[in-house]
Amino acid sequence: MSRTLLVLGGGGSLGAFQVGGLLALAENGVVPDALFGCSAGALNAAFLASDPSLHRARELADWWARSESHRLLAPGRLSQLRGIAGAVATRASALLDERPLRTLVSMQAGAHDLSELAVPLTVTTTCLDCGAARHHDRGPLEDVLVASCSLPGLFPPVRLPDGHVHVDGGIVCGVPLEAALRDAGPRDVVYVLDTGMAPVTGTAGRCAALPDADDACGLGAPRRRWEPPPEAQRHAVDVVLRAFTVARAVANRSAVEHLLGDPRVRVAPHIPDAWATGLLHHRPVGPRDFRHTGDLVTAGFAVTARWLERAPAPRPAD
Repeated sequence: MSRTLLVLGGGGSLGAFQVGGLLALAENGVVPDALFGCSAGALNAAFLASDPSLHRARELADWWARSESHRLLAPGRLSQLRGIAGAVATRASALLDERPLRTLVSMQAGAHDLSELAVPLTVTTTCLDCGAARHHDRGPLEDVLVASCSLPGLFPPVRLPDGHVHVDGGIVCGVPLEAALRDAGPRDVVYVLDTGMAPVTGTAGRCAALPDADDACGLGAPRRRWEPPPEAQRHAVDVVLRAFTVARAVANRSAVEHLLGDPRVRVAPHIPDAWATGLLHHRPVGPRDFRHTGDLVTAGFAVTARWLERAPAPRPAD
């Protein structure tokens, strides 16, 4: 008997594109038997793990479209300035207040412990003490999710029951494919939804994010060339986030590249593929751009639905 595993990568506001993909999967009868998430992907995974239904996927899409949700995901300029001033005055370990993030997590969490969810969920963090990714399938749900989303320096690290302090899993493992494959059986199918502007799961020649692509992840020849838009760097927080995004891409690409040829793995189209095929109308500036989350949800749905129509059936591993 085969199972369906979903791997949800991080990406801040780009998680809206991932939700569109999840909605398309749900409408096509793809229901997860296990979820693996990091950062924003962990939040989406936790939402679904409490009830992996089409109705729940639609609720998640609606949640991403609301402006009040954006304020929880990205503190405003005044909140940032207050947080920075407070951090300097108190010599705190981070520039921003984690309480809005905890409020968001408490809204998403459907249990007190990871092990209590309806569908098994594994959340990835980075252990600051050992410098390695950690994949949690049990433990306090709120603390583990907050840790997985805590960009170092911006949000304080979280001490988990193992006694170590943990931060954003995307530092070394933003797309926890390896953890999913360790759990997967030979006949299981592993769907990967990578929301990166520079996706780490892209394959040369077959992903519009990479040079000389003659295919957009199974959607056919690109209609237009993908060029990442320049990201505005207005103040220190933006610069830190941009640097983190670049470092994350380099570290994560090397972590998953050798796994993409596994016959159980099915990588859904990326944001550059949606743009190149004309299904995404507004290119996001970066993971803190919440101006067009509705368009991202719509594009994620459309590109994934079209891919499911065209993608060949997965082959069982030997």
